[in-house]
Amino acid sequence: MELADDPGNLPGLGMAKPSALRALGLLTVRDLLFHLPRRHEDRTTFRPLASLEDGETAVVRGRVEAVRAVHLRGRTSYVQATVTDASGFVDVRWWNMPWLAKRIPAGADVILFGRFRNGRLTQPELEVLRGEDPLHAGRIVPIYPLSEGVTAPALRRAIHVAIEEAVGKVEDPLPERIRAARNLAPLPAALRDAHFPADREALERAKDRLRYQELFLYEVALAIRHRKTRLERGIAHRWSRTLDARIRARLPFALTDAQERALAEILRDLRSPEPMHRLLQGDVGSGKTAVAVYAALVSVANRKQVAFLAPTEVLARQHMATLGAYLRGSEVSTALLVGSTPQAERKEVLARLADGGIDLVVGTHALLEPSVAFAALGLVVVDEQHKFGVAQRATLIRKGSRPDVLVMTATPIPRTLALTAYGDLDVSVIDALPPGRVPPRTRILTRGRAGLAYGKVREEVGRGRQAYVVFPLVEESEEVDAQAAEEGCRRLAEGPLAGLRLGLVTGRTPPEERGATMDAFRRGAVDVLVGTTVLEVGLDVGNATVMVVENAERFGLSTLHQLRGRIGRGAAASFCFLVAAGRLSEEARARLDVLEATHDGFKIAEEDLRLRGPGEFFGTRQHGLPEFKVADLTRDHAVLEEARKDAFALLDADPALSKEPLLKAELKRAFAGRFGLFDVG
Repeated sequence: MELADDPGNLPGLGMAKPSALRALGLLTVRDLLFHLPRRHEDRTTFRPLASLEDGETAVVRGRVEAVRAVHLRGRTSYVQATVTDASGFVDVRWWNMPWLAKRIPAGADVILFGRFRNGRLTQPELEVLRGEDPLHAGRIVPIYPLSEGVTAPALRRAIHVAIEEAVGKVEDPLPERIRAARNLAPLPAALRDAHFPADREALERAKDRLRYQELFLYEVALAIRHRKTRLERGIAHRWSRTLDARIRARLPFALTDAQERALAEILRDLRSPEPMHRLLQGDVGSGKTAVAVYAALVSVANRKQVAFLAPTEVLARQHMATLGAYLRGSEVSTALLVGSTPQAERKEVLARLADGGIDLVVGTHALLEPSVAFAALGLVVVDEQHKFGVAQRATLIRKGSRPDVLVMTATPIPRTLALTAYGDLDVSVIDALPPGRVPPRTRILTRGRAGLAYGKVREEVGRGRQAYVVFPLVEESEEVDAQAAEEGCRRLAEGPLAGLRLGLVTGRTPPEERGATMDAFRRGAVDVLVGTTVLEVGLDVGNATVMVVENAERFGLSTLHQLRGRIGRGAAASFCFLVAAGRLSEEARARLDVLEATHDGFKIAEEDLRLRGPGEFFGTRQHGLPEFKVADLTRDHAVLEEARKDAFALLDADPALSKEPLLKAELKRAFAGRFGLFDVG
């Protein structure tokens, strides 16, 4: 048997349709070997038949005393068997499996695994003993992902045959010295024990090996990309004390120590001939935009263009307003390019970008379109990077000749995700808020006590302040009983907020109307801005002091933290109310308690990652983060650190992996052309 053979030829899978195997990704025998169990069940303990209790799931062993097939009307049938052991007997029934009657003749020794209900085992897994070791019971049994047309026993038997005949042909991609240093099992042995372990200790040792391998391969691929980007010749921006003084004179406040540290790292990259690839992390309101503006003005002073990419028109317009305030009276030419930009204006912006007439452009996905060209793109700034895919970032970068790249996020990223999702980037962190910021007080309320929140809104508006109210949906839904923003706004206007000036913004609000409403809120012409999570980023109104989130249990922690960041941006006390629709589950209460207890975005992000997993935290497909089969980024911090250290050390010693052909081949198999991330040479 060869690793490239068709798995459909193996015992148990001959009846499976090729489409069913393709749905599981099983195109070769090698795929079978790496089709790892979701979990294992301990089926080592046999229960005496006479001791079975109603409702329990158990493993039993006995002899078939009698068997018969019964055909009912239509195509309905069942196979009835009586199985005995030393303690007694049990009736067993399988529905619509008439072929079983021939597989279990009277006198056959069998193992059954299933649920005992109403005096009978119904539809249990069956294994007929013929002298060999059992696969489906009497051991620690692998439980695999399945597809329609592939049964668990059939797949288990096929993988067992593949293990016995082909696992020794799997080549180990891990360098021997790393395997020895980390005390890891050889790959063939790890695969064997990952499927059919002799005991729990063997299973854990196999998982240790496969967990490390997943993380190590990914980190090597990131290290290759990291190295390639830094070998390229980029733009060495010139900088001087005079330029520094000119830029700082345009900033409305002195930078904090945390901002200064991040800026020093960014300036070092800008002045280097190697292209900058840096992630700027900072909690909500920490001042990332001011640092990005400084970097942008350095690039413009070097006669280069800057592209500022934002995920929404709301955020793009907010950045444009901020830049306008910073650059008032300067000679820096700016433009906004978003989906709603009128055609005539869009045509003019494209022409001026192409001939160098625009120094700094702020835009949304509209910047990624093929018609957008730059005369001399020197710096790409991507805000709220987690909202974009890696390929989208790359599309904008390719519009210049190796420009410097600064990606920003106000969603604090746990270290394990930073080392995977952004492992090819250098990281700067702004870990302190500007002086004078007072964190909002957060309180969880049930629906019956929501009046307290709206009473506070009226009180703050009476003092000349403003407020936000956020709903999770745009319109009523039969499937999701959350209140919609449109209906919620009407209810508030007629009830607890009657007489106040309310504005409504949702994802469906026309761009012109949305912009006008937000501008009115900024000017103070709207007291309460009602909306959906379109309010999550992009609004900086220091006069807003109350945030009410309806149906708060339906939001993720990071989203709630972002929403809360819309208030507390001034010196006045601010208040965040998380209103639950009904009785909170234990898990939902624990999640909201985190927000009540802390304002530390990194602690909140760690808890969000633990609760939701990395795929939900970022959107796996969008972000280019692979779905690991064994490794768990919420748990395997130490292993990831080890794998990353080993990966980068290996590339430092052998940049072309010339001494590691098996590793190189495995990287190509695993990553080449996937996620828009890798081109392993």
